[in-house]
Amino acid sequence: METTSLELQIKKPVITKDGTVTINGNFTEVAEKIKAIVDQYKGTILTEDNVTYVKTVKSQFVSLRTAIERERKEYKKVYITPHSRLIDSMCDELQQLVAEGEDALTVQLEEYDNKRKEELTKILKDYIAMNCDLTEEEKAKVVLKKEYYNKTQKEEDTYNDIDAQIEALKQAKKEKEVAILLIESELEGTNIPSQPYIRQLEYHNITEIILQIKADKKRMEEEKKEKDVVIEKATPEVYLPKDNDSLEIPVAKTEEDTEEIRTRVMQIWYTASQAEKLNKFFSECGIKFKFVK
Repeated sequence: METTSLELQIKKPVITKDGTVTINGNFTEVAEKIKAIVDQYKGTILTEDNVTYVKTVKSQFVSLRTAIERERKEYKKVYITPHSRLIDSMCDELQQLVAEGEDALTVQLEEYDNKRKEELTKILKDYIAMNCDLTEEEKAKVVLKKEYYNKTQKEEDTYNDIDAQIEALKQAKKEKEVAILLIESELEGTNIPSQPYIRQLEYHNITEIILQIKADKKRMEEEKKEKDVVIEKATPEVYLPKDNDSLEIPVAKTEEDTEEIRTRVMQIWYTASQAEKLNKFFSECGIKFKFVK
């Protein structure tokens, strides 16, 4: 049985008059041969008479598969890749010029837009300065929003929004002043400083702060009562003569008993805890004393 020749041959590409590229070869011929062989032996029972031929044809198929891939790579290498690299290089160079031109125009447009925004910022800041009686620190809280600079933004909408921000700041200022008065009123008659509570207005509402002040006052009163109880318990019982009474302190007779007795009027400031020490001092020195009004 004669073996069919299976070999792919691809010709050089041709550019036609209309600018298209035509690639010719024996693609159709090889395809028809393959199909004919497959159709002939598909479903056929192999015997000793035909098995060798079928094996040979299969081997040709394997060789053809390898040859097709080899032809593909070789064709690209010779005809496609060089042209592809050339077109890539030409396009890349052109794209570089486009990018440089685009960047240059972008810089100019950004400079123009930045100048426009700077001018608009000055106008808006002047408007804020003329239209509110807030402090400089409070004026700085007025936000120049991003949408103010949009070319589609209406001037009237921008000024209305700024006015709304200013009114909100004024209202917040009034509320803070009232809150400070409430804090100081709640602390009146105490030695508790108001500034720590006033600073809390940045984070808490006035109701929470007043409740905190009341709780702190109650706690401090309870602590004072507890401290007074401790002092009272710790104060020793000391005999203090009544007004116009003299305290006779028995002392041992000494050589100084013959000295002249002198009298002085003085004021003594002492605490309850010092009373015992005071009595001890007079007793050890043999000094008589009495309370005067």
